[in-house]
Amino acid sequence: MSITLATIARACEVSTSTVSLSLRDHPRIPDATKARIKATAAALGYSPNRSVSRVMTEIRSGGKSPSFKESLAYFTADVTHHLRAYEQRIYAGVCTRAREMGYGIDRFELGEKGLSMPQLGRILNSRGIRGLILAPWPQAHTELDLDWQNLAPVAIGYTLEAPNIHRVSRDVMHTLRGVFAKLTSQGYQRIGFVMERSHEARMEFMTLAAYQLNAFLSPEPQRLPPLVEDNLSQDSFHNWISVHQPDVIFTMHTPVLKWLQNGGHRVPNDIGLFAFNCEAPDSDLSGIYPAYEAIGAAAVEQVAGLVERGDFGIPTQASTLIVPGIPCPGKTLRL
Repeated sequence: MSITLATIARACEVSTSTVSLSLRDHPRIPDATKARIKATAAALGYSPNRSVSRVMTEIRSGGKSPSFKESLAYFTADVTHHLRAYEQRIYAGVCTRAREMGYGIDRFELGEKGLSMPQLGRILNSRGIRGLILAPWPQAHTELDLDWQNLAPVAIGYTLEAPNIHRVSRDVMHTLRGVFAKLTSQGYQRIGFVMERSHEARMEFMTLAAYQLNAFLSPEPQRLPPLVEDNLSQDSFHNWISVHQPDVIFTMHTPVLKWLQNGGHRVPNDIGLFAFNCEAPDSDLSGIYPAYEAIGAAAVEQVAGLVERGDFGIPTQASTLIVPGIPCPGKTLRL
């Protein structure tokens, strides 16, 4: 049974307004009455709904939203000496959107000053932090152990395998259906796929799945076997090119452009290059910028919604919000 102010009022034989004022330490209420009401509330297991309290505060202030609501946590496996550039862009989007919505952000890094998962749980509890954004992990199939009961968690990407919580991710399948169709319309017939296995695993193999689907829908002479290896090397890359003769390469592996140039291939004259992880919308590489800042912003919006609805713990049915990327014209495809 949910314990409300009315429940406490009946137990103490006072009005609900007296209970409300007592729990807020209003000076109009005698100290003895406040003590009795607080003790009764604690005995009944009353837990204030902070979201309702915030709304009531806004109403009492004439509808003006307070400049600060509460802090949210952002948790990453990165440490200071090994920052991933894209994670910093996600974090920038998180901070900007949080500030716009009236939230603060407390950043936590696994391993920073010895921070462990149990320590993180204790810190979140002591600070009263209820919303938690989990950055992409460096490796796939990550499992995290926390007391999730009083947290509203949202993961970015698919590297977190357990628990299964709400998440925000790139729009991969729908975007790539359009990408491969566009490459074909530009005259590219032999589309190659080059990726490191670990990177593909972190994407839940969705890019490979989209490529294989496109191959299935293409004429058989245009189907090329993907090059996916644990430790992709320049030698295996050049061997693959000489055997299969792609006219455009789809990749997220940064060295591919240099490897093409080292092999004497002119880009885009001889072979086109499409990067699914351009560093910026104005990149010289043709491809897609993943809109990392928008992904971070969407994670804040999702967490804030959970917190304000009082939706805490592991969801019975987790949902995924997908964010489209930004096309980059670049210079590595034929015009």
